[in-house]
Amino acid sequence: MVKNSKILVAGGTGFIGSNLISELISMGNDVISLSKENNKKLKVKKAKYVFHDLTTPIQEKEFELFSDIDYVINCAGYIDHRCFSNGGIEIFYKHFKILYFLTDLAIKKRVKAFIHIGSSDEYGKNLSPLKESIRESPLSPYAIAKLSSTHYLQHCYKKGILNTVILRPFLVFGEGQNKERFLPYLIDNCLNNREFKVSRGEQIRDYLYIKDFNIALIKAMDNSKAYGEVINIASGIPISIKDVIDSVKKIIGKGKPILGGLDYRVDESMELYADIEKAKKILNWEPKFEFKNSLKEVIKWYLKND
Repeated sequence: MVKNSKILVAGGTGFIGSNLISELISMGNDVISLSKENNKKLKVKKAKYVFHDLTTPIQEKEFELFSDIDYVINCAGYIDHRCFSNGGIEIFYKHFKILYFLTDLAIKKRVKAFIHIGSSDEYGKNLSPLKESIRESPLSPYAIAKLSSTHYLQHCYKKGILNTVILRPFLVFGEGQNKERFLPYLIDNCLNNREFKVSRGEQIRDYLYIKDFNIALIKAMDNSKAYGEVINIASGIPISIKDVIDSVKKIIGKGKPILGGLDYRVDESMELYADIEKAKKILNWEPKFEFKNSLKEVIKWYLKND
């Protein structure tokens, strides 16, 4: 496990980034957050914050802000499933530019490793359980950008200019997640006993608690076996969206979801869950937190922080 290191977390004011920073600092690391947004709610004590639009190059004069960094972790970017005819080209360029400018910094600073957060969306409509060895089939500009980033990072590794690890999370959930995401949206509406529309819930998904994700990522940092690899990070346990809805409603004791009130997205994958054998083998990692118990803790957090 990485300790007493200097780590740059891009996207450190987001859900995954802020949770990761807390974990890294608790282990005695010095952490710099680099992001465009100044999200005061997700700021972590003892972390240093630098604000920069990551779709533009980091200037040489700014490099001194990142002196002696050992690792770069890319948590930047956002999920947006718009198609190319509806602004998708902007989504593609933004994600790839962020990756390109961060790798440029990492190469010039000669960091030990660059850890990138990919996406299960890179797999597209391939049949689950999804293995890293299958050929990806991205369906959106966002997913294409993520896959392009994967190939670029593997290119950097093969050229011997940067140690890279691509982690592909499935549905990571936890405290502090934006209410625009499905699970926080569901929790918020049930806590407020609202009537709200959802799909029929037949989709099969793979949920992983943020604390499990953090452990996997940290195990990938100083791990030469992981360098150059793509690794699924997930629970490996399929669950239907309907079961998730029922679990949240049962724990809270109220809420009025209207099943079938919303149509499925165009090209929505109906089964998306992971094979995590590679993570077990390379990272010596597997999930420790059971979904429903973790869900109870997350609901408690939203009750206190609503």
